Amino acid sequence: MLVIIALTILGLSQAVVNPDALRTFAEVCSAHGYGFEAHNVTTEDGYILTLYRIPAKKDQPITPNKPVVFLQHGLIDLADTWIMNEPCPGFLFSDAGYDVWLGNSRGSYHSLGHIKYNYKTDPQYWQFTWQDMADYDIPAVIPFVLQQTGQKKLTYVGHSQGTLQMFAHLSTDPSFINNLSLFIALAPIGTVRHLDITMFKVIKEIPIMAALEDAGIYEFLPNHHDNLLFYEICSHFGSACDDLIGFFADMKVANDNEERFPVILAHEPGGTSTLNMEHWQQMVDYRVYKVQKFNYGKEGNLNHYGLPDPPYYDYTQVPGPIAIFSGNDDRLADPTDVQWLETTIPASSIVYKNELNGFGHLTFMWGNPTVMTYFSEVIGLANQYQNNPSS
Repeated sequence: MLVIIALTILGLSQAVVNPDALRTFAEVCSAHGYGFEAHNVTTEDGYILTLYRIPAKKDQPITPNKPVVFLQHGLIDLADTWIMNEPCPGFLFSDAGYDVWLGNSRGSYHSLGHIKYNYKTDPQYWQFTWQDMADYDIPAVIPFVLQQTGQKKLTYVGHSQGTLQMFAHLSTDPSFINNLSLFIALAPIGTVRHLDITMFKVIKEIPIMAALEDAGIYEFLPNHHDNLLFYEICSHFGSACDDLIGFFADMKVANDNEERFPVILAHEPGGTSTLNMEHWQQMVDYRVYKVQKFNYGKEGNLNHYGLPDPPYYDYTQVPGPIAIFSGNDDRLADPTDVQWLETTIPASSIVYKNELNGFGHLTFMWGNPTVMTYFSEVIGLANQYQNNPSS
């Protein structure tokens, strides 16, 4: 029956499918007039990460000394999220004269390599959480991009988990800020005590993640690249598409670009490890405000950390300059949690903050054309600190 339903959906309107839904990242860039490169970076713990680059307009030479921006996606996402909306952050930065680099987190669709483990057959591959992205991925990819471009600093723009991993890394290695002209945090994550997402409510009541690991399922929401199927579901059953987004990320708000959702979701999800999702669930369950490494239990903690309890990330040590963009309708990066973040990070580190009215968690990436004008502020700040020799 499911096969029949799927075939019915696929037959509804193939003739009018938006071609961006079926294109790869590279093909979307080319179709819209932008260049594309892919680069592999190996982390200290052996993960092979694929970085994407939009160096310039297609068939145009790369101008020396162009300013560099690095875009890091969030939870269960992938680099595609930066270029699938219209207008989209990746192309807006390119149009503004930036050499645009985009990260793909370990375990996401574009970054499934390892020097030793096979993600399909080796459970060891999936033994990571966002703390490993903070501890290993960030210090691997940023110096690589600077080396490739010959620049001393770049602008880092993170969304959701992409902010969490940079905040965490800076808290343990404050000197790393010397690689950044500015850290721009969209829908910033520190604590998530007030998170209000259906998926996390479900896994709080039912230990799904632990059960999946016990069953030998270590990958969470892998991308099977069923682009056309997701496109047609979102095109013809919009409410189902909205419900899907609401369950996993945040409820659609009026300012989201619903017309573009079929194309966007045709490239989602990025996927991650079930252990990473378990770490997020631990964060939701904290009874006090804190940012802490994964809790393996007393014996596991002693093995991993040499301590009975997981170490904390001390956000009072996070240096700047940092610009924060949050949303008053964000149910994942809840305004109360963002307030804790903004009051815990040293005031001297935060050079700009803006709580945007009517913005949900995904509006920063997938907003409609009217609200995406906010991105001119993002680029303006990047320009300001790029040109500030003291930053």
